[in-house]
Amino acid sequence: MERTEEKGQGRLRPARRRQRGALKPPARGDERSEKECSVLDCDNAFWRFSLAVYAQPGVGAECLALQGALDIDVNVLLFCAWLGAERKLVLGDEALAAIDAGVLGWHESVVRPLRAVRQTMKPMPEMADEAVKALRKEVAAVELRAEQIEQARLFEMADTVAHGATVEVGDAVEANVAAFLRRHAKGAESPSPPRLLIAAAAAYRPDPQRL
Repeated sequence: MERTEEKGQGRLRPARRRQRGALKPPARGDERSEKECSVLDCDNAFWRFSLAVYAQPGVGAECLALQGALDIDVNVLLFCAWLGAERKLVLGDEALAAIDAGVLGWHESVVRPLRAVRQTMKPMPEMADEAVKALRKEVAAVELRAEQIEQARLFEMADTVAHGATVEVGDAVEANVAAFLRRHAKGAESPSPPRLLIAAAAAYRPDPQRL
């Protein structure tokens, strides 16, 4: 889940130098973000899960490696993990296809182009100028809001997604992540499972005051 630096990320942990690609919430008081999320539930249980899990050591690196190897949407990967962790659901091929299709247009038309702009700007000589640096930060902030909206759209699908029998949390997370990666490997051998992501997702416990 790619974020301000190489989807899409954590402020839920103590302040420290942010890992490359780390996910963090939009700034408080961002009126544009509030307007964009006025209908969708952007500050939802899945978003909070993503912030917490992606911030765990090594998880961001695993997600970005899979994104590079399989060209996956990390938001969907995290959603599959969340459905296992939060609801103990095991997803089949039909459910995975529906989830991918549900956000494909937004991801390809909005999130991915914003990421491309941010990445293209990074090595440019113009980045020495403070105004250009500020612009790139603005692009990164818009990209993050776009990813949060994508996650809100995924969250809306949680109650309608088809699934098999419920199982233990750890088994559900591992099964969903493995199935998602097999789907996107497209016949090739799937990469090694992201053990840090699976462990962090299975160990995640939501704040009881924000359920």
